[in-house]
Amino acid sequence: MTTLPNRLLFFSVLGCSLSSAIMGQQGLVIDVAAIERARVLKAAGQFLHELPVTITSFPSPRSAGGLNEFFSEGDYWWPDPGKPDGPYIQRDGMTNPDNFVAHRLALLHFSRTVSTLAATCKVTGERKYAIAAVRHLMAWFVADSTRMLPHLKYAQAIKGRVTGRGIGTIDTIHLIEVARAVEVLSQTGSLSGSDEAAVKKWFAEYLAWLTTHQYGIDEREAKNNHGTWWVA
Repeated sequence: MTTLPNRLLFFSVLGCSLSSAIMGQQGLVIDVAAIERARVLKAAGQFLHELPVTITSFPSPRSAGGLNEFFSEGDYWWPDPGKPDGPYIQRDGMTNPDNFVAHRLALLHFSRTVSTLAATCKVTGERKYAIAAVRHLMAWFVADSTRMLPHLKYAQAIKGRVTGRGIGTIDTIHLIEVARAVEVLSQTGSLSGSDEAAVKKWFAEYLAWLTTHQYGIDEREAKNNHGTWWVA
């Protein structure tokens, strides 16, 4: 039997698979949740008892921001051999393996964890998966000691040149899955009123930053995939 790639799988189970919608219009009834139940449960097993790990677990001395502020560095920027202590120089298409990516990886793992747990809650109706998902949401968006502040002022920095750039917005594309997971958890009654309000407050503040800070505006006006992802 053909199976869905993981990202499409969890989008489908969460109720937003484009392919399912198209086939439904053709008169077919496709229960993605039933077909993929075993794979969803297997994926959730590794996340069920996992403790949240947020960006605060990965400080970087190269960041101009604080412990709770997301930081990343431009992929194609390298030390200048002629000026070891000078500004980085660009090598287009060549990723610098020494650049800081820990926050990006942590956010990706968070997205996979929460979307998987929310999808499993929807498939099984078992509250334990929702409780685990909420634990991660609270750590990332609410708890003062571990939360990520709702902005990207220090994303895609370039040593010796800029402390952040508008193109850093694309580093958070995985929040799309998180937002969908929050919607599912809300629909299943798994989020308390106060927890849901706190998470939505974070997203509202992030949206405000995206639409008012120059970095967000720059990304919105981009005429390539960056502008497309800003809209997403």
